[in-house]
Amino acid sequence: MRETGNSFSHFLVIFFTACTLGMPLSLNAQEISLEATVSESRIFLGEQFTLSVEVSGRSVRNVSLPQLPEIPGVRVLSQNPSRSTSISIVNARTSTTTSYRYSLIAAQPGSFTIPPVRIDIDGEIRETEPIRIEILQRSQAGTETRPQLPDVYLQVELDVTNPVPGQQVIASVILYFRQGVEITSFQMESGWRTDGFWREELQNGGQPTVESVIVEGIRYRKAELMRYALFPTRSGELTLAGFPLNVGIRTQPSRNDPFGSFFGAGANQRRLSVESEPITLNVRPLPEPPDAIALNAVGEMRVERRLSSNEVVTGETVELITTIRGTGNLPLVRRPAYTIPDGLELYSPQDASHLDREGRSLSGTRTFTELIAARAPGLYTLPAERVAVFNPQTRRFNTIELPALQFRALPAAQQGLAVAGNSGTAVRLQPVTGLAAWSTSTATRPFFRTFWFWLFLILPIAALATAIYRRNLLSRLGSDYTFARAHFADETAKKRLKAAHEWMEKNQPKEIYNLLHKTVTGYVTDRLGLPEAGLSDSELLKQLGSRNIPEPLHRQISSLLDKCATISYAPVGSATDFRTDIKKTETIIEQLREVLS
Repeated sequence: MRETGNSFSHFLVIFFTACTLGMPLSLNAQEISLEATVSESRIFLGEQFTLSVEVSGRSVRNVSLPQLPEIPGVRVLSQNPSRSTSISIVNARTSTTTSYRYSLIAAQPGSFTIPPVRIDIDGEIRETEPIRIEILQRSQAGTETRPQLPDVYLQVELDVTNPVPGQQVIASVILYFRQGVEITSFQMESGWRTDGFWREELQNGGQPTVESVIVEGIRYRKAELMRYALFPTRSGELTLAGFPLNVGIRTQPSRNDPFGSFFGAGANQRRLSVESEPITLNVRPLPEPPDAIALNAVGEMRVERRLSSNEVVTGETVELITTIRGTGNLPLVRRPAYTIPDGLELYSPQDASHLDREGRSLSGTRTFTELIAARAPGLYTLPAERVAVFNPQTRRFNTIELPALQFRALPAAQQGLAVAGNSGTAVRLQPVTGLAAWSTSTATRPFFRTFWFWLFLILPIAALATAIYRRNLLSRLGSDYTFARAHFADETAKKRLKAAHEWMEKNQPKEIYNLLHKTVTGYVTDRLGLPEAGLSDSELLKQLGSRNIPEPLHRQISSLLDKCATISYAPVGSATDFRTDIKKTETIIEQLREVLS
């Protein structure tokens, strides 16, 4: 028995020791990654490219040179690769990466596969995945019949070329530049004219990424610099003007990253002014809408509505809140015109927007809030409604059912007037001596000739006239959207100017000049009843010219709009400049108030 126990103990010790020693090897084997990549997947005949083999892991002790196989269609310039090693520490974990780079040259046209590359890692043979490449002859691109492309050129690429009014079109500003050219800076030269489109700039975030492409038989690198969401405001043929850009280039780059030395110095530096070609879009008309409330909504959107309360006191207001969220032309969505039952008054509507400009499209939320007041106590029902949203993917309208809403108006509390005194007898007031001379004359005048008679007669009439005027004003504000815009134009301009002051404290010139531009254009369109979107600055100035405004004021507005269109996309200036331009905008609004009143 004792010998058997000793043998079993020895077996357990050997077993656990083997497991303990074997476990790290298994883990290390699982944590090692091997990958092979090529610098280009489409290569011209005779063009040089790079094959890279990378070994990464937490614990890599011995790595042999990769065993490069025979690669069809390719000639290896050197069997001795360049080697580099890097160490990174993430969350207290150390990782080592070893890279091997081979220089290859395309020797035969056609489609080929680079076989797996074998490599010995800590005594274990590992293989990479095969890689497909294509070798082209330069004559395949037909370059002999096409004009030679410049070293650097700009292009605006659209994801949709035949949209409908209101459909979101993503415009990407792409810069193409040949190998050997390094981009040190870029800046828009002047405002991009997008007449017939509502434009929203999307936040690209971070440094532009670069990829290699072949254009017209020439190797180029391309980088997406900016991205915009465009919304056509009418059907027909619309033309996007060329996008102007000022580019700093260096023809002898000192780094592999083409955007790496943003302000670096070097030889052969210069600046170029490039501009994309104009683009013409054929905007298809929208189909006939269904029997539903049209919101001018185009995209993938959801519509909801609710009441802020189910019970209110007669005379008080309840909020009818409509929320539209999703992706599409949210800035151009109109307030829904609901059916309001008799006995209810609709007051000044308000709207708020929360737009998300990150990513590859414009999305967010648009909220319309309307104030409803009941004239008398009772139970009121807002009938069910149907709203229509056009989906450009399916090319048809989606109808959304909004259920009926109810609220109850309760009677207002009765308030009596307290009468002083314990008896019904009137209290005789005695004259106060020493302050004024009281008349003891017993002569009486007719009551209608006294001051109090006319005061009591005029006050109710004036109060009634004021109430009627205010009621008519609120009613018109609720039913006439153009009148409401004109009425609140000054208030809207003040809010935008206040916001511009706040952005000035944060030193955000782009936001400042965007707000100044919206302040002037919004004030003019609101006061003149012009469309809220789709008018270019030149069309707006033409409308002002037809109103015979003073020529100096017309020049001031034109100069300010040009400056806003330029600086909002190429921010420059100091706090003094911002303050001066905000003050200039306030002065313009004051002068327009007098001219357009």
